[in-house]
Parts: sequence; structure tokens; C-alpha cells
Amino acid sequence: MSRKEKQIEVADVTLRDGEQTPGVSFRPKQKLAYVINALTQLMVDRIEVTSALVSEGEKQMLATVMEWATKHGFADRIEVLGFVDGKKSVDWIRSGGGKVMNLLCKGSLKHCEGQLRKSLEQHLADIEITVKYAISHGLMVNVYLEDWSQGMLNSPQYVKKLLAGLAKLPISRAMLCDTMGVLSPWQVADFITQTSRWQPKLRYDFHGHNDYGLAVANSLAAVKTGAISGVHLTVNGLGERAGNAALDEVVVGITDHLRGFCTGVQEAHLRPASQVVAMMSGRRVSPSKPIAGNVFVTTAGVHVDGDLKAGLYVHPCLTAGRLGIRVEHSLGKLSGKASIRSNAARFGLTLNDEEINAVSTRVTKLGDEGKPVTIADLPYIIAEVLNRPDVIVFRVEHATTQSTIGRRATAAATIVYYKRQYEISAHGDGGFDAFMNALVKWAKQHKISVPKLIDYDLKIPPGGTYAAIVQANIRWKGPNGEGEFQTVGLDTDQVMAAIYAAEAAINICNQNHHQ
Repeated sequence: MSRKEKQIEVADVTLRDGEQTPGVSFRPKQKLAYVINALTQLMVDRIEVTSALVSEGEKQMLATVMEWATKHGFADRIEVLGFVDGKKSVDWIRSGGGKVMNLLCKGSLKHCEGQLRKSLEQHLADIEITVKYAISHGLMVNVYLEDWSQGMLNSPQYVKKLLAGLAKLPISRAMLCDTMGVLSPWQVADFITQTSRWQPKLRYDFHGHNDYGLAVANSLAAVKTGAISGVHLTVNGLGERAGNAALDEVVVGITDHLRGFCTGVQEAHLRPASQVVAMMSGRRVSPSKPIAGNVFVTTAGVHVDGDLKAGLYVHPCLTAGRLGIRVEHSLGKLSGKASIRSNAARFGLTLNDEEINAVSTRVTKLGDEGKPVTIADLPYIIAEVLNRPDVIVFRVEHATTQSTIGRRATAAATIVYYKRQYEISAHGDGGFDAFMNALVKWAKQHKISVPKLIDYDLKIPPGGTYAAIVQANIRWKGPNGEGEFQTVGLDTDQVMAAIYAAEAAINICNQNHHQ
């Protein structure tokens, strides 16, 4: 950070707002693990972990998180949503060891009168009681202005008077919420500028929702005003309805598009955080999502050709190395010869023009048939088309898995590695886990590379029969943490489909490893 740059605080609200995503609920151990990673690796500034009064389980979670946070000097960076209810929220937060309350107040006349059935004066009086009680018991208080956006649209004098009342109280931040995601970037800029002029001594955050798909743009517009200190973001854009502003997109956007501003977030940890939250939430990241999606995967042959010749399709700022990943040239019917040559080189294979034409023709044909083609399929295609069985270094000759209710699953397999046959077996939490445990145990004994599984997706054709072909899509990270890649396995048995995907992954990682 240069002296001229203003560092914008990133308030991570994934664990609180993210749980408002339909069907998403995080377990206490997951929350603790995420807090530790977010504060020590991703390096967000603050993290909101729950809402007051939710449950005894959440109170115990808060106590566990606060025990860790206090021990490591992060106690004042753990926040809890509280309500204007006198002592209730404050006492609940204190009983869990919390130090910071984010008090939910009404930022529009419509919300104040429609939900609370109170006047602004009555609401301010209730806020004052809650804030003073919290402060007297050692809590720091931030204030959410819920529905601030529609307050500015429809009742700006209400917002002005509310801020005047809040300015008299010992609050640390006023957090401006576009609760229904109704604003455009230019409205955000205008309203924040106006709000900050009314009460310039208050410290402001912006909290955006994504109903119009503008949450990221709105967050950047808020930062650009220079009037806010922080933005509220969620990993993968989780949140109620269409979600919140996505943390990775806003952080990278600030770095690359807003001169004079920066964050303290460690960008190399953005994608790992995305993968962790996808696993915790059960909500997979769309391949087309910016930053955490397939930003560095190129399919069109003409693009790959230009990329390899002169780096014509490399982002000037948004580079793969910056985020700790590698560029991929994917395969499909749009792939060209440059893609085949590039990916063959990853396996240590050099093909002449005639061989590349033959392989390219087969890849195109598979694409026309609607069959998925991944980089991991290339050795198999080369082996078949060019009669090169030597490029398949690892095969699963036979595999058996058994799962029984009340007992751990077992797996036994016959595998071939560089023409040598091995018998492997192990237990696990399910048939595929048992197979992978056996594979890893064997690999360690023979110093063979096994990638790390980071995502596992099964697809079954809708309306199919019970014997329908299952497609196992598995995404892996290289054995030494380098790069990511995907393999696909097909079988009527879902465990076998996953085993075939694992077979392909071992081939990718061990092409140049001869015993």
C-alpha cells in the first residue's frame, strides 16, 4: 500500500448473511475453521459470524470462536448482528464472549412505520437505550441502516434525522444497506456523498445486495466516493435472494480499477476460500463466475493460438499467477491444433502435424456427439487414435467396493502402473473414499504423485433410468499445490465413475515419472 492509497476495510459477512441463502446452514466447527482462515490467511479486516438470539448452538459457536479470537488478538474483529431490544441482544452476545454488536436499525420511514409501528423519535429512543446498555457493558457498537437505499429514494429527510440522532451516540460505524439491491452505481455514489455530507464525522460502510446483478458495481461506486471506510462482502456472493456482493470480485476490482484505494486481502487465498465455502454451503461455483470461475480457461482454438504465440489473450492485470493458479487450454470441438499441441506437451508428448490432425479430428467428433472432453482424456485419445498404449501409465484393472450400514466401506482394486501390477485395499467413509485411501497408501509407498481433490460433482441425466450413465466431474489441485484441473469419469455405477475420474488424474500427474 502506497502512502497515497486509502485501505478499505473488508467486512466478511459470509457466515451471517450467507446463511440467509435458502438451504444453507453452517456447522459450528465449519464456522470456527472459516474464521481462522479468513483472519489469518485471506486477511479480511472483520468478520460477522452470527445473529443474536438465534439458538443455543450458535451461542456456543460464538463462545468457541471468541475463545480462539481472544487468544490470538482478534476479539475486536468478530462481530454479531444484534437488535434494538434493550438488553436481550446485548446479554446474548456477552454470554458468548462477543465484543462487537452490529445493531440493526431501520434506515427508511417505510420500515420504521411498517414493521416497528413506531415514529422515528420512538425508534431513536429505543436505539439509544440499547446502545448505552451495550457500551456500559463493554461492547463496541456499529449500526446497520437497514433499507437505507429506499430511505434515500423515498424518505431522505427521515434518513437525515436518523443520522443526526445516531451522531449523538457512541457508535463506531454507520453501515449503509442497499437491502433490496435496488440502486444503480450512480445512485449509490450520489446517495453516499449526500449522506456523508449530512454527518461527515461518522464512519461509513456500504452493504450491497445483488437483486439487479449490480452489487459488485455498487460496492466499487461506494468506494470510489472516498466517503466510506469499508464494504460488506460474502464469499461466492452468498446471501438472501440473489445474494450479496462477491468478495473476490470487489477486492480485485478495487485493486485494478480504483486508483488510490486498496484492501489488505491476500488475493492468492481468494480461490481457496471460494472452494471452502462452496463445500461448506453445498452451493457450487458457476464456471462462468468472475475470478473464482473459469477466467483462465481458454477453449477457442484461435485464442489459444494467439495466446501461445504472443500472449494476446492474457489479461493485462488479472493474471493466473496472481491468484495462484495456472492457465488452461481446454479441449472440445472448438479447439484447434494449438490446443492439442499445448496439452500434449503437458504430458511430455511431442506430436507431429499428422498426429495432431488425427487427434484434433477425434476431439472434434467427440464434441459433435455432445461428449465432454477434458485434458485428462487426451492420453486416452492419443492411445486409441495413434495406437500409443504407452501413454496410459496408470490403469484400474479391477475394483470392488462394499458399503454397509453401520460399518465403514471397503475397497479393493487391481491396478497397473508402468506395466507393473499391484493389489490395493483400504477402508473409508464410502466406496470412493475407501478407494482413494487405498490409492494414497500405495502411492506413498512408491513415491507416486496423487493430486488433491477439491470438488466432486455427480451428474445423472434427468428422466433417465436407474441404470443411466453417471458422469463424475472431479476437480483436482496438483500434488505440490500447483494448478487445478478436471477429470471426468463415466459409468452406470457412480463410485466406478469417480474411480475412472481418479484414474485419469493419476495419469495427468505421473506422465513423466518412470520407475
